[in-house]
Amino acid sequence: MSAEVNGVMLQGFHWFLKPNFPNSNGRSLWKFLKDEAEHFRNIGIDAVWIPPAYKAAFNRSNSVGYDVYDHFDLGEFTLPGEFDGRTKYGNKQELLEAVEALHGNGTNKRVQVYADVVLNHKVGGAEDGYWQAIRVDKENRNSEHWGDGFETGLIEIRTYTKFQHQERRGAYSTFEWSAKHFDSVDTAAKIRQNGLEFNDPQDKYIYRFIYNEEGYRPQQKQGFESWVSLEKGNYDYLTGCDFDYGRYDVREEMKYWGAWLANELKLDGVRLDAVKHISADYIQEWLGYVRWKTGKNLFAVAEYIAGDTNPLHNYIARVTTYGDYPQPVCLFDFPLRFKFGTASRLGEAYDLKDLNSGTLMAEQSALAVTFVENHDYEYGRAYESHVEEWFKPLAYAFILLRKNGYPCVFFPDYYGSLDWDEPERRWHRAQKPGRDYLNLLLKLRKQFALGEERYYSDKNVAGWIRMGFVSGAKGAMAVVINNSYGTVKSIRMNTGRFSKRFYHLATIKLTNEGFLVVRNRYDLYGDKAEGLWTDSNGWGDFLADGSTAAIWIEDGVGLTD
Repeated sequence: MSAEVNGVMLQGFHWFLKPNFPNSNGRSLWKFLKDEAEHFRNIGIDAVWIPPAYKAAFNRSNSVGYDVYDHFDLGEFTLPGEFDGRTKYGNKQELLEAVEALHGNGTNKRVQVYADVVLNHKVGGAEDGYWQAIRVDKENRNSEHWGDGFETGLIEIRTYTKFQHQERRGAYSTFEWSAKHFDSVDTAAKIRQNGLEFNDPQDKYIYRFIYNEEGYRPQQKQGFESWVSLEKGNYDYLTGCDFDYGRYDVREEMKYWGAWLANELKLDGVRLDAVKHISADYIQEWLGYVRWKTGKNLFAVAEYIAGDTNPLHNYIARVTTYGDYPQPVCLFDFPLRFKFGTASRLGEAYDLKDLNSGTLMAEQSALAVTFVENHDYEYGRAYESHVEEWFKPLAYAFILLRKNGYPCVFFPDYYGSLDWDEPERRWHRAQKPGRDYLNLLLKLRKQFALGEERYYSDKNVAGWIRMGFVSGAKGAMAVVINNSYGTVKSIRMNTGRFSKRFYHLATIKLTNEGFLVVRNRYDLYGDKAEGLWTDSNGWGDFLADGSTAAIWIEDGVGLTD
């Protein structure tokens, strides 16, 4: 995690990022991040998580990057059919310049850089030779189709598992991938059984490879990995050509790549993609190796998508405490994110008391990376997957002004986004920029969200006091979120300030014109619009309008711009 007090991460991309994204003025993402580096320093961003920076398999000019074709090509090599070697985000030189700008010149604050690391699969290979496999049910990976008869028994398949990367001419790595290096695929170019050939019944099966090449020991592959999610019986296979980490050469190649990437980009950390589909033991091995080879205690946050905390705790325990070389790792707090989504859809029917329990933030806060939205769940990725816009100021107040967790701000929540209208593929509705209210919350995090926290909640209103009384804290702050419709509500909280006036700093809400930050008198608060007083024991009734987040600051101190 960033060494900065109250560190904040920015996810520096999103799924529907267009070449002409807001504020881009025609710049590639790498050039944009380079130019924004000083702005990030000024507003309180301490780390930027960058997207997969390596060559994708499909629609390379517009791929987000998770369909990895070549891990070693950072927009440097030109493949057949390409105009140049750049990825969607720019070329390698632009990437290196962006990292250098974020890191600074040694006299200004270093903004850390976390790279998105995809260790699960490769996609887009050439057709390979026949390899023996067995059909596996997609929804029950423990059900394999052995025996005799149609669509049962051992088969041979030709599939797209050949990756020779001749365009690199051996630069950085001479490793050539073929079917033997993978444990499973879900697409077959040809299927052969008992001397007959037939077509792949598409989207019906996963094909698990049975054997390694002749002379390799062990001859038989280990099957799907252990210490992966048990959804679908065993959730090792996700997509593309799935790496076989039962093989020593595959383990070593991907460890070598990780150290190469970290050194090439001078990384400060990594975001580990899709870890529920990769053995937790290999993630531990990979992190230990890369940290050792780079000589850095790289920050690591893993994406383990789960709606409850039990699998997250189990995963953390396996990676951070098991074996001879346990490795520290944080996890994204998906249980909290899913609560935000539900709360935004249910409105005032949602009980806000539920927000502060059953989350990683509440149960293992030192390892929780909290977030409101990300590229997998933003508007347009799936039906009702996103957090609705009206609730985002409440959710961001919850993660940025609380004591627990390492918060992550989502790129389009700050900069906004543009419509993406491709009905046959995906559709994204333009999102309004939240930079004004997020700038305010970021400043408050650095100046007031310090010291002890006292938390209170009711069905439709929740609030907390940040007590201050520590180095760097300007004073006490009260924060209130209210999910009711158009109704001012209050919550009684103890501030530790006796007979003290608190003034209304801001109320944040969504309007038809965009997000509004009311920094002056808020007339709906009546006589308390001029300020409210705590009693002789420090208690006060703090207000927020319906569907807003409100901030109150103790008298005599102010926010420094």
